[in-house]
Amino acid sequence: MHRPTWVEIDLNALRHNLLAIQRKIGPQVKIMGIVKADGYGHGDYEVSRVLLKHGVAMLGIAILEEGMQLRDKGIQAPLLLLGGIFEEQIDTVIQYNLIPSVYDLKLAGVLSKKAQYFHEIVNVHVYVDTGMGSIGVRYNKAVEFVKSLHDMENLSVGGIYTHCSCSDEKESAYTGLQISRFREVLTGLNAAKIFIPLRHMANSGAIIGYPDAYFTMVRPGLSLYGLYPSDEVSRDIGIRPVMCLKTRIIHIKDMEPGDVAGYGRAHTVTKPTRVATLPFGYDDGYNRLLSGRGQVIIRGTKAPVIGRVCMDQCFVDISHVQGASVGDEVVVYGSQERESISIESVAKQLNTIPYEVTCNVSKRVPRVYVNGGKDEVCSPD
Repeated sequence: MHRPTWVEIDLNALRHNLLAIQRKIGPQVKIMGIVKADGYGHGDYEVSRVLLKHGVAMLGIAILEEGMQLRDKGIQAPLLLLGGIFEEQIDTVIQYNLIPSVYDLKLAGVLSKKAQYFHEIVNVHVYVDTGMGSIGVRYNKAVEFVKSLHDMENLSVGGIYTHCSCSDEKESAYTGLQISRFREVLTGLNAAKIFIPLRHMANSGAIIGYPDAYFTMVRPGLSLYGLYPSDEVSRDIGIRPVMCLKTRIIHIKDMEPGDVAGYGRAHTVTKPTRVATLPFGYDDGYNRLLSGRGQVIIRGTKAPVIGRVCMDQCFVDISHVQGASVGDEVVVYGSQERESISIESVAKQLNTIPYEVTCNVSKRVPRVYVNGGKDEVCSPD
């Protein structure tokens, strides 16, 4: 029996979304599935298995430890480290056969020496900054940088990429500028007779709205999980949410006028009210800013969160929910009968982005994988 607060991860929806992306980009373009941040809260290992089984060429991670964890669990596919690395991490990068992003000549030189020491050829991808302003070699210095890399022993430049700053904006002139800057780099490399097989730029927003950014590979993240990066992007790709957060009613209390619910007496009952206690709170990733603002679905009916969200509990007014009882399933994000609460709508309430909502679902919430042949529970470590 898993904990009565859990996340359902619909693996059929994940497959559906990957196929939708494959249809959108066409058969000639490869896919790097982004599984950093524990697969945006969905579970990196379980998501990776499905993506690799259905044709994804490689996986994208952010930090060294994510790559180590996937390798230790048996994932053997190419793993691109999208974040930077320090010199002292290079031994481990080589040991775990990860693909580092390179953008600094001094660091690349150390990588080359270490690769020679270990008698390994290290595959690297060059990260070009075309306007994101993060790590990356500046676009107007990228061709010379790649030429310098080619003189370094035991390094193989298997890819070159850049990252969109605002592809979630409709008809963004800045995205067009970034695309043209990246094309200039590739043209310069062609002129220097340097061919790099994997050239990638498009994240979810660019996959949906900027076909010119496809090149030879794309990097879907949020769209794999059935979510859209903003209201401005087209909805015609046909993806569906993978995550559904659920809990169960643990207690019901009839309250009288004057009674209070939760810390700080933030909610005072003004009429006879049935109040359900739910066994989850902000340590599970349900933002405290949803106090008195959030909603859940019980028996196909939306019920408002009242009082302050606690660390481990919150309270909802169920006076209008017919027949609600202890043990009833409660949908926090997702659908039940004809009602739904989308992760995007919760993000909007919080004045944030869907990425943050899914990533914030904490490790203590079990992930239950459904529609994958058999349902499996992955309990927190």
